[in-house]
Amino acid sequence: MTDDEPQLIKAAADGDMKAFRHLYDRYLDQVTRTVGRYLGPGPHVEDVVQEAFVQLYDSLENVSDHSTFEGWVYRVARNVAISHQRKRKAAVELVDLKTLQSPIRQWNKLAAREKVRALYAALDCLSDEKRQALIMYEIEGHTLQEIADETDTSINTIASRVRRGRKKLMKLIRRAALAPAAEAGE
Repeated sequence: MTDDEPQLIKAAADGDMKAFRHLYDRYLDQVTRTVGRYLGPGPHVEDVVQEAFVQLYDSLENVSDHSTFEGWVYRVARNVAISHQRKRKAAVELVDLKTLQSPIRQWNKLAAREKVRALYAALDCLSDEKRQALIMYEIEGHTLQEIADETDTSINTIASRVRRGRKKLMKLIRRAALAPAAEAGE
């Protein structure tokens, strides 16, 4: 937290758009990273980031402890991303035919993108609790205790969610990797 942050929060809560713009600029990268970790790559991330900032702005008057503002921003972004992920329907993206004529480097980028999509598709198959625990632990690097404190859940429950989530995720990824081979053999 910077020295001017409490004043910016109060001014923004009172409707000062210039103050809110300073907060927006300060936290845009953090909110974008948080939303991206939960939703994976795609054009929808930017829309969800904007939705998170709308919710942040609408709730600024509820901020009582300015020392925890950064954590509060993270929780709002995370909750908006989770809410959006629950509503999101699986969409089929058609590959542009020009991509098929691209050099090997483009094919490698496409393959890497497909692996990331497969990972997030597998994450989508997990329960919300397991998905959240895995993302917070494996991607964001939180400790089990931090996750337990953040979610108001026991550390044993979080450890179990991470362990079971990993196991199910590996099973889903293996199944997805074997599916193309099985289809090719038909």
